[in-house]
Amino acid sequence: MKTALAYANYLLRAKTRHGIHSPFVFNFLDRYLKSGATCPQAEAIEQIRKKLLHDERQIDFEDFGAGSKRVKDRKPRISQLAKNSLKPPKYARLICQLAQYIQAKNIIELGTSLGTTTLYLAKGNPAAKIYSIEGSPAVVEIAQEQFDALQCNNIDLRTGVFDDVLPRLLSETDKIDFVFIDGNHTKAATLRYFEMVLPKLSDNALVVFDDINWSDEMREAWSEIKARQQVRISMDFFFLGVVAVNPGLSKEDFWVRY
Repeated sequence: MKTALAYANYLLRAKTRHGIHSPFVFNFLDRYLKSGATCPQAEAIEQIRKKLLHDERQIDFEDFGAGSKRVKDRKPRISQLAKNSLKPPKYARLICQLAQYIQAKNIIELGTSLGTTTLYLAKGNPAAKIYSIEGSPAVVEIAQEQFDALQCNNIDLRTGVFDDVLPRLLSETDKIDFVFIDGNHTKAATLRYFEMVLPKLSDNALVVFDDINWSDEMREAWSEIKARQQVRISMDFFFLGVVAVNPGLSKEDFWVRY
């Protein structure tokens, strides 16, 4: 019920590009969403999605976050994971386009899952380095199979708990242009990961948060993140939240019809 009410509120507030006066947001919506621009090799990635949705192999699955509302089995089939955890093509494409818009060079993804969104980021941004972290070793193996199938050489896939791996990764990298946080859907963890990456963000960086309406905790986390002084622009796509930290932008919040 709360999610339905949140969605109704989103629909009341959400605007198309014609109702948005921020040049930064309008240009993105006009250049990518209006044009229907697709990411390179999207068809090949979607073929991989189809294979995963029919893969009946069972794996030992470890979930280090808030847990899935649908996947409770400790030995789920890959098809079950694919059905319940893969980002729909529409949103995987949106994430890819956001990274393209700012010409991201260093990208961090927290939560590889089976790797389809990672592939969208990698193929859509071939000049970028994609650092993707996944907690479950068995899931990492399956994701790597998909990366190898499309010969993705710009993905650095790392295994481990975010709180252990992310600080080490940040110490190895210079500025980060794009972060996609898709894991451990708790308020405390979401805020903690944002705090970790904030000092490393480049001026034009974007941070994307998955499932901002997944729970009351995630809605609270999203509200607190939007209010942060460093956040200049927020874009609410209901299932995804996006923030820009460019100090040259005016502080504004947008609900984008998508």
